[in-house]
Amino acid sequence: MKLCFVFAMEHEAKYLFEHATTLSTESLGFAKLHHLEANGHVFYACVTGVGKVLSGMGVASAILTHPEIDAFVNLGIGGSLNPEKAPLLSAVIGERFAQHDMDTQAVGDPLGYLSGLDRIFLPSDSKLNGLLQESCRKNGISHYLGGIASGDKFIADKKDKDAIVEAFGATMIEMEAAAMAEACYVYNKPFASLRIVSDTGHGDEYMKYRFAAGEKACQVGMTLLELC
Repeated sequence: MKLCFVFAMEHEAKYLFEHATTLSTESLGFAKLHHLEANGHVFYACVTGVGKVLSGMGVASAILTHPEIDAFVNLGIGGSLNPEKAPLLSAVIGERFAQHDMDTQAVGDPLGYLSGLDRIFLPSDSKLNGLLQESCRKNGISHYLGGIASGDKFIADKKDKDAIVEAFGATMIEMEAAAMAEACYVYNKPFASLRIVSDTGHGDEYMKYRFAAGEKACQVGMTLLELC
């Protein structure tokens, strides 16, 4: 299976780049697609940029320009909506994805409804999810299979978080995975996402743990290569 790991931010992929050999790099609009090799495994890593538009564009561009890519796996960091199930530096593997800021309720649609696709939740590939769970176990990382909600806003207010949990049953919030999942859904490519919890809503956790969280996500990805 030819994998493409997808990251929103360069620093989330830092550990991966340090432990792989870069064979080539190309620009896909704003995104950068890196062709890499590590421990005999050849794969891709795409850094899209932050937010739903850039992340969706980056994945779609990779799909269209590199049809040999079999599946896409988003790795990175995110905020926990349930610290008991998903504590700091644990992993959330996306069971389904929603866009919490997609709102056409004024014309009678439910919150999160994706016009044209006629759905709220986007699927995740069960086989990839199983392999990600095994990768977490091999790395000694606590993990939880749950919903991920994406939106173009860094959510810090508890009232906003509670509303997202109520509407979507999500365990994690971040800013890209649902858009990546949408691109893969439209083009019929398997997709999965694993995010390490960088913050649970207390103080300066994000600034303190974002690099350690990104490193853990990459370690899971490196193990996933061995399993595939």
